[in-house]
Amino acid sequence: MPLVDAPLDAVRSRPLEVYRALYPVTRKKIWLNHASMGTLSDPVAEALRSYIDDHANGNISIPSDIELVAKAREAAAAFINADVEEIAFTKNVADALNIVAQGLAWRPGDRIVIADQEFPANVFPWTNLKSRGVEIVTVASVKGRVPQDAVTAAIDERTRLVALSWVEFSTGYRNDLKAIAAACHAKGALFCVDAIQALGALPLDVRDTDIDILATSSHKWLLAPTGVGWMYVRKALIERIGVSYLGQSSVSRSLALDYLDLDLPLWPDARRFEPGILNYQGLVGLTAAIALFNEVGMARVRDQIRRLSDRAVSGLLARGYTVISSRAGEEWSGAVSFQSPRLPAPAIHAALAAAHVVISLRNDIVRISPHYYNNDDDIAQFLDALPQ
Repeated sequence: MPLVDAPLDAVRSRPLEVYRALYPVTRKKIWLNHASMGTLSDPVAEALRSYIDDHANGNISIPSDIELVAKAREAAAAFINADVEEIAFTKNVADALNIVAQGLAWRPGDRIVIADQEFPANVFPWTNLKSRGVEIVTVASVKGRVPQDAVTAAIDERTRLVALSWVEFSTGYRNDLKAIAAACHAKGALFCVDAIQALGALPLDVRDTDIDILATSSHKWLLAPTGVGWMYVRKALIERIGVSYLGQSSVSRSLALDYLDLDLPLWPDARRFEPGILNYQGLVGLTAAIALFNEVGMARVRDQIRRLSDRAVSGLLARGYTVISSRAGEEWSGAVSFQSPRLPAPAIHAALAAAHVVISLRNDIVRISPHYYNNDDDIAQFLDALPQ
């Protein structure tokens, strides 16, 4: 379980190597692949095992399940400075974005702005609306960046929504959420953010950034189990999004659980977007993962990721590799994409795999993504394993 046995300030002065020891993968592999799949810490694994043991031995009940969901909702809300009423749990990012896409009232001629760097989960829910007359405006990237001025220029009086990733999956480019939210709101458009490539690596305050909708999943940088998606919907927007997937959990029902009483109102909050049973086991893992992040401190997490990714970039450039990811100002992220002018990406991937360095191959690009529990030795071994 988390190591909190002292005041938080004292805990956050502990060396990060203390937390590295909580990740079993560090004893077997150099895992630099969190933009694809995160690993689980001992506290998360223990929480999952405890839930499984309770389930196996019949120590379960509807009230206990309701309580664990409430704890997970509180943890998720606090992690991004939202209210609990603004959090709904989903299966994944695509599920959350489809809830939004199918729930908003569209008119022929409405426009949605996306970028050409978006992962398919943040494309298909919107292009699926073309049959309703919705137009998709795609902003072209330039050298791995999504130019903010091009995004702003694409927003006009017909734009209903802008859908962008906080961090673009293939290049690691970080969009300026606060600036884009302001541009959206100036034209009366909503700003919907796919946060999966940054949440857990970078601190986020939805109040400060002023975004309207956020979708994420927990198996990457959040270092939690798969199958646990969640979404934030600004409170004032909840009733504007129709409930397309209606089920027994969408309505306000007392613990008396009279399932034959069908004359019930929707929950007045984001729970209305949860039609049925949730992934209770996964939510237990997410709660434990967030508790560990809170203990370490997200500023420390961010700073360690920045330091390690900077070291990787310096080493790549010194070895003649081309770094695609922008490192300028606040455009950097934990994902670093690169290429070799001499070697194909699959050859680089194969050489690193042979050295037990786990990274991602994305078409003709190689991508690494260190987390806070990685250390300098991990980066050094990654650089040493690169083919020349």
